[in-house]
Amino acid sequence: MASTDAMQAGRPRNEAEETVEAIHRGNVDAVVVQGPTGPQVIMLQGADAPYHVLVERMSDGALTLDADGCIVYVNSRLCALTGLGVQQLVGRSFASLFAGAVPEQRADDAATDAQLCRADGGQLPVSVWMRQMAMGGVVATLVTLTDMSIQRRAEEVANAERFARSILEQATDAVVVLALDGRITHASWVAEQLAERPPVGQLFSEAFPLDGQSASQRGTLTRFSRESLDQALATKPFHGVEVALRNAQASGRSFLLSGGPLVNDLKETVGSIVTLTDITERKRAEEQQTVLVAELNHRVKNILAIVQSVAGQTLRTSPSLPAFNKAFSGRIQAVSIAHDILTQTRWIGIGLNELLTTVLAPYGIGEGRIAIDGPPVLLEARLVLPLSMVLHELATNASKYGALSASHGQVTISWRLRDDGRRLELVWLERGGPLIEGGGGRGFGTTLIDRVVRFDLEGEALLDFEPAGIRCSLTFALTAETTPEHLPASAVQPD
Repeated sequence: MASTDAMQAGRPRNEAEETVEAIHRGNVDAVVVQGPTGPQVIMLQGADAPYHVLVERMSDGALTLDADGCIVYVNSRLCALTGLGVQQLVGRSFASLFAGAVPEQRADDAATDAQLCRADGGQLPVSVWMRQMAMGGVVATLVTLTDMSIQRRAEEVANAERFARSILEQATDAVVVLALDGRITHASWVAEQLAERPPVGQLFSEAFPLDGQSASQRGTLTRFSRESLDQALATKPFHGVEVALRNAQASGRSFLLSGGPLVNDLKETVGSIVTLTDITERKRAEEQQTVLVAELNHRVKNILAIVQSVAGQTLRTSPSLPAFNKAFSGRIQAVSIAHDILTQTRWIGIGLNELLTTVLAPYGIGEGRIAIDGPPVLLEARLVLPLSMVLHELATNASKYGALSASHGQVTISWRLRDDGRRLELVWLERGGPLIEGGGGRGFGTTLIDRVVRFDLEGEALLDFEPAGIRCSLTFALTAETTPEHLPASAVQPD
């Protein structure tokens, strides 16, 4: 049987030629031939039948557009991608399939990325290839749509992996990712350096054996078996547990152990992220701060005791209120100068030369009346205040009664090291002042010098009132011979 069109198209030819031509064009569905048992019907398939079978079995969606951009054919895969039936798709405009920009045929024959609208309201990333062609004098456009969701997901996973790896490589703390069984799946560079062997694949407790910093923390850790600790770290959030690691690389270092759950897109916990933050320097700073606070407390109490004692004894030895005011202010000023020195040197100490220059500046040390001579000596901070008070008493006495009270009087301060540099001997010698008769007089100043040198400087003071002038010899240790906890509260004890 030949179609009507074939019969009309072969009018100038004979019937056999017309039949062959019709079969060649695919316009014949079947022919009737005379067989051994009589006439037989043989079905013929058109040239487009394999194409249709192939298109229907494609893993990509496919459709055909007419010249107006309306869908005239879709395969079953496209129905699956959109969630729509053939009847719902045929006749629709091509543009209605997409969210956002509608793909167009490209001159380089390459595909275009687009978002395919689904019946459930979602969108599907697809790669769209298009080509316009003429078929039998009819212009049509062939389109294929490739599902890119799996590839996009793979790219997202790869990007997330690179992103996570970049974070881990840049992290300054030890960071590890645990699976639900407590095994390490990822580790930062710092974590790899901290572990005794490559941590990935190991249980956390194997890679980082923990030890509590305090007795209570050690007690907490001992309540966990290795398995339960790994399980807890992988599933439970925790913060601020100070720990140490029992391995050679982390010996003497302190860490802050913290962790939190790792969830996937479905908000399901798939493991945890655990960090070990090195807090060694912070712990040392805290310990140093504790020592400084205790030292400050000790010094404040000491200063208050000194002020109380100086005030009381100055009051008893002063003939009048103006005299008390002058003497008391001078001694408090000496304490103030000493503390300024300690503050400027951050309580490290100061050279003896610098201390003499600062404390004796009001008495003319730079004017040629006070000479100093001795080797360089660095005084510890604990020596600055008591030695400043002694020098103030000597200078005040010299300016009121001794060498500095006369126009041509001189004070010479010399010193030398003794006992292999462990002790210092300093001599204060006055000459050219008023003649001292009767062995001089002793008051609170001499008492203060004696007690300060004996208790605060752990030394000895010899004060001679020679007729030509005072000679004061101070000998004291340059390094502490007692621990800070056993230092005397003050040489100047309140009454």
